[in-house]
Amino acid sequence: MEIAGSAALTALSRNVALVLVPPIRDPEAALRNVPFDGALLVEPTRDDPFLALLAARDVPTVAIGEAHGAVSAHVDLNYAQTADLLIDHLLNVGSRNFPLLIGTGARRYYEVFEARYRQRAAQVGMTPAVLRIDEAEGEAGAARSVARHLAAHPETDGLLVPLDAQATGAMEALRQAGLSVPGEVRVATRYDGLRARAETPALTAVDLQLDTVAATATNALLDLVEGMECRAHFASPLPRLVVRGSTEG
Repeated sequence: MEIAGSAALTALSRNVALVLVPPIRDPEAALRNVPFDGALLVEPTRDDPFLALLAARDVPTVAIGEAHGAVSAHVDLNYAQTADLLIDHLLNVGSRNFPLLIGTGARRYYEVFEARYRQRAAQVGMTPAVLRIDEAEGEAGAARSVARHLAAHPETDGLLVPLDAQATGAMEALRQAGLSVPGEVRVATRYDGLRARAETPALTAVDLQLDTVAATATNALLDLVEGMECRAHFASPLPRLVVRGSTEG
């Protein structure tokens, strides 16, 4: 919603209205009665049905985050740098046994996070553990997965949970297990949004500067719609670690 709000303001400044389309599985049904000139896609999956539909219709499309399919342009979300910030922070505050929780969808940032996590684990001699949880299962799915992992691995002293909804579920599992955060287990997530700030303790997260990202993507899309030249890749500000009580008490 932070992206949507900033994109809507940027679009209005150029006399264009933004239509928010929820993640409906059938893009034909979602867009059947929606007139539009271009599309912004937020971190589309490898097999995202909207990618194929928009390409078939030859609609100008800008992705926020790397996209596997054919898009007109994309705005970088600095996946590797973000992963490194979180992994190194957990290591620096003393965690040495922490799994990575990711979704099952074919999102590029899952792939990058897993690659950086496995690489860093090998460097420090940590046994990697990747928990793949269907995003549709939400908080409850993450809570169940973390509970199983804790039962099998009582030495766990951290959790790296990029998806904020799964981080909320992970925190519930820790509460149910009677484990203190950050005393016994440290928790870090990717997006510095409402979920991260509202948790108790608040979650260490990353400021992705999404207002700037959204404005850049929207302006690029509107340039394309207006027939202007547009480069294929746009950089975004480097991510900034926001340290909170979930990793440092």
